[in-house]
Amino acid sequence: MLKTKPVNQFSAVVDDIKAGPFSDLQNRLDALQDNGMTALTIRSILFHKMLDLHSVPAEHFLREQATPQRLDDPALIEKLNALGFYRKQRCVMH
Repeated sequence: MLKTKPVNQFSAVVDDIKAGPFSDLQNRLDALQDNGMTALTIRSILFHKMLDLHSVPAEHFLREQATPQRLDDPALIEKLNALGFYRKQRCVMH
């Protein structure tokens, strides 16, 4: 009898009222993975986006290196700063 029971997908339950954008982001990531993009590819794209935010030129040696295991490692930001790359500041409009 269990074989005929339909399999339902459950969305995550979030208590935070500001979780809407995170839910949308999760849905977009799910769609990317459903279309064949792997988690490793997504991590690589995020790493290169981080380099973009720190104004690392396209021909710099950092872009040729393998993607680090942890993108949230503070040593990575320290390395970028030591090489003279800092995150662009957003312009705040009042």
